[in-house]
Amino acid sequence: MSAPAISSARKPPRPAAPSGTVLPIAAPYPAPPIPEHAAAGAPAPEEQYSLPAGYGDTRIVLMIKDPWWLYAYWEVQPQAERAARSQLTPEDIVGLQSVLRVYDVTDTAFPDQSARRWFDIPLSGLATSWYIHANAPDRSFIVEIGLLTRGGRFLLLARSNRVTTPRAGPSEVIDTAWAIDDETFWRLFGGAVGRGSSPSGWMSAPSSAHAWLPAGTAAARPAVVKGFWCRVNTDLVIHGATEPRAKVSIQGRPVLLRPDGTFTIRLAVPDGAQTITIDVTSADGATTRTITPTVTLAWSGTLEPERPAKPFRPSGKPADRPSPGGAA
Repeated sequence: MSAPAISSARKPPRPAAPSGTVLPIAAPYPAPPIPEHAAAGAPAPEEQYSLPAGYGDTRIVLMIKDPWWLYAYWEVQPQAERAARSQLTPEDIVGLQSVLRVYDVTDTAFPDQSARRWFDIPLSGLATSWYIHANAPDRSFIVEIGLLTRGGRFLLLARSNRVTTPRAGPSEVIDTAWAIDDETFWRLFGGAVGRGSSPSGWMSAPSSAHAWLPAGTAAARPAVVKGFWCRVNTDLVIHGATEPRAKVSIQGRPVLLRPDGTFTIRLAVPDGAQTITIDVTSADGATTRTITPTVTLAWSGTLEPERPAKPFRPSGKPADRPSPGGAA
């Protein structure tokens, strides 16, 4: 029995194009129209942008220019100023003035805590920005804009962000593990900071009856020893920690605390025994603790140059030399 034949349907052949004819290729998407300036060969016009005169907010922004100068810009909506003026009496309106109030808020949680100090800058005209001469490197600031009455009442309109000015020189924080002497400092950084400063002078030493000196100036014993120079310095580093709002003084001089309550001071001590008085007072001033470590500096040995030995010269008259032929 034979299998039935299977018929297969074949696709009809594509008709051949006439000789010399190119079939067009259909575009998948319609082509965009050509701009008139492109058709004419001209460059496309630049889009024009302009900053708005305001953004409809009442705010002030504080920025840093350098260690001594700040820059503030602000925008105050008329309704915000009208609301502040509505709190005043007709007598307060007389002499009313717009001011910038600049707060030094270093190591304080302003406004929950009082600022270290503050000063006012009277504003003139329709100013919307101001350069502020803070003249305080490594300090934190906040600025408020408001209305000041003749009687001293201040009505807040806006408060700025918090900024901290950079240092005007090297850091005064001394890491005892990476301390270097003055000679190494000048060899590395003398050309950058000039000869008017030194790592010893970054932290002034407290004065006392024992005549404390800045680190690096006491106990220096330069001498030439066998053709090379040698100097030995001894510095004292006092460091500790307490509550961030406490007060610390060494030898009667206040010591600046870091935000976490730590402190470091570097001193040089003269020869002999020295008693150091360290007072730590609580933030409310109710409790004071005094610590009096005693430091003794004593030297042994010498750095004086050694004198060369004198040539040996025997005393008396030299012996008579025997004649070549012996004694006669």
